[in-house]
This record gives sequence, C-alpha cells and structure tokens, in this order.
Amino acid sequence: MNKNYRGRRRTPYGPALILLVLAALAAGAFFLSRRPDGSPPPQSSPVLPGGADVRTPLSEHVVTPSGIPCTRRELGEEALYTGELILVNNQVLYRFPQEQELVSIYEEKSDGYFVRDMEVFLSPTAMPALNSLLDAFRAQGGGKTINVVAGYRDRAYQQHLFDQSAQRNGQDHAEKYVAQPGGSEHHTGLVVDFSILHADGSSGDYDGSGEYAWINENCQDYGWVVRYEEGKEALTGIWDEPWHFRYVGVPHATEMARRGLCLEEYIDLLRQYPFDGEHLTIQCAAGTYEVWFCQGSAAYLPDSGEWSVSGNNVDGLVVTCKTPE
Repeated sequence: MNKNYRGRRRTPYGPALILLVLAALAAGAFFLSRRPDGSPPPQSSPVLPGGADVRTPLSEHVVTPSGIPCTRRELGEEALYTGELILVNNQVLYRFPQEQELVSIYEEKSDGYFVRDMEVFLSPTAMPALNSLLDAFRAQGGGKTINVVAGYRDRAYQQHLFDQSAQRNGQDHAEKYVAQPGGSEHHTGLVVDFSILHADGSSGDYDGSGEYAWINENCQDYGWVVRYEEGKEALTGIWDEPWHFRYVGVPHATEMARRGLCLEEYIDLLRQYPFDGEHLTIQCAAGTYEVWFCQGSAAYLPDSGEWSVSGNNVDGLVVTCKTPE
C-alpha cells in the first residue's frame, strides 16, 4: 500500500496555499452565515457528497409525507459518485477522486480484534461502525480472533491482485473471484475483508460459520452487509465471499437484509421511491427513517434534522432522513 495514504487526508497543496484558502473561506462564511433578514440559516447535515454547495435553493419549500420540510438544491455531478450507497462493480466503475479521506484501522481500532498491519485503511465514516460490530461480537461471547486483512485499495494494487490471480489460477478464476481494476468495492474505502488469527499464530479463512455466524447474521444492525452472497453471482459478478463486508449505514443495511437484496437489487429498488411519490420507510435499530430518490444531481434535502445524502454512482441521489419522534 502506498504510504501516502497514511493519515486522515492526503492533499497536493502546500501550507501557504492552504492558509490562503482558509482565509478566503473564513471571509466568505461571514457573509453566508446569515439570511438577508439577519436571521441564521436553517440547520442541515454538515457533510455532503463531494463537498457540494447547497446554499442556493432551486425551489420553494415542500414537505414530505411524514411532514419533513425540504428544499430542492443542486449538488453538482460529483455528488452522484460519492457516498455510502455508491454501487461499484465490473460494469459500474468507481470514479477516483483527486483526494480521498482515509484512516489507518490499526490506529483507530478497538481492542476486540486484530488488523494485518498499519497499512490497512478505511473511510472515517465506516470506522466507528467496524469497532461497534466487532466489540458487540466479543461482548456476546466471541473470541478475539478476527483479523482485518484488507481495506482500501488503489487501482494499481487491484490490478496487481487481478494479474496475480490470473497467473496462479487462470483467467476464468480471476474473473469470478477478483474484481477488475476500477470495479472493486475496495476502492471506496467502505469495505473490509476478515480472516481468522488463531492463538498459535496460524491463520484461517473466514467463512461466517460457527461462532462467526453471529457477525454475518447481525452485521446489518451496525451498518454492514455481506456484499457477495451465494445465489447473487449473476447480479454482483463475484462468487460467494462471506468474509467481504460493505458499509452502507444502519437503515439501508437493515432493509437489504430484511428483503434479501444485494446492492445491485437495492439500488434498483430505491428508484421506485421518488420524492414526488411514495417514500420508503425503514424501521431499524437506530430508529425510523424516511428515504427517497432524486434523479440527477439535484435533490430535495431536509431543512433541519438528522439526514444524509448519497449518490448511487449511476443516475441519482438517495436522501435518508430520520423521522421526528
């Protein structure tokens, strides 16, 4: 793994330029921090895909079926290709950003599991959920044997893995079990692979059986799904991988598990819930959520409350809002 990925963010800019940018942002914030009438702006989610600017509304306020006030805003094309719900496979390729925020799992992990080395990286969005899942596994009686052996991969490393598999096992085998460069979910930073590390130092494959079945059966309560399951090969393009976990957030992981859907199927399902139609209601361990889909790069975003927005890496945006108590 390229050591340049170490730390929370890598950036090509020098200190002087960063100071100038920060000064400009501070000046702009003074003028944007209040409405024309002097009142503060409505509160909204602080993080948006691609750092999108949502200050300029495209329409008047509208209300969802459950009474959530929203405004339609333009997020920009980049928003379609970022977020927890982006679909990545050999047909829908990942769009590499100029910079990608990552953390070292070794530096951020809890004490309940192992990690291969300090060069295994993950999106900071998914890191707390990984700790929560594996801490819960230990708390209900699981042993400290989980070893996180893979996280983020860049294009070059994925190419190396594919070529290596093809050379050792043949092209057909590589195409079944190794994603093409650009088609790997590992590029997103939202994926981990598990193996088993025994007390005597030996290593074993993680197959989700025995005591580890608890992880595969309950991971959705912590925002994770087993991405490649038996019977979904024609849709995912990858054979059964019980060790490969993808973070999508608790509401969506819960709904995928409840319906028995892979991510390809789930992305298609979400298109059936446009903002101007029936919305999807999800009840999960984290509460009740209202979900809707917006075609293109403009979305109806809540004016306040707890919400998030994610592109699907294809044709639109998914808004997920926790409903008021």
